[in-house]
Amino acid sequence: MAKKKGKIVEMGQPAQSPQMNLDVTKLKNVTCPQCDGIFFDELQMFKEVSAMQSPNGQPSMLPIPVVVCNNCGTVHPKFTPKELFEDVSTEEK
Repeated sequence: MAKKKGKIVEMGQPAQSPQMNLDVTKLKNVTCPQCDGIFFDELQMFKEVSAMQSPNGQPSMLPIPVVVCNNCGTVHPKFTPKELFEDVSTEEK
């Protein structure tokens, strides 16, 4: 019986991305536009989805990640579209 030759495909191996050599000491810090703080927390904001808008016809909640300053609680505009906050006032924690 002759052996069949075929293409060997490795499964489960992630594609390798090119290595980047970055000197993090030379990168600019992201700062809070309100207080110049450099530490942030990721929180979740929830939007209500009506039954009419929901794909399954049931009302639900949509979690949206937002980044806030750890010092003053300001929602950082670089990380969250301002359209999401039209009806939300930024309050201190």
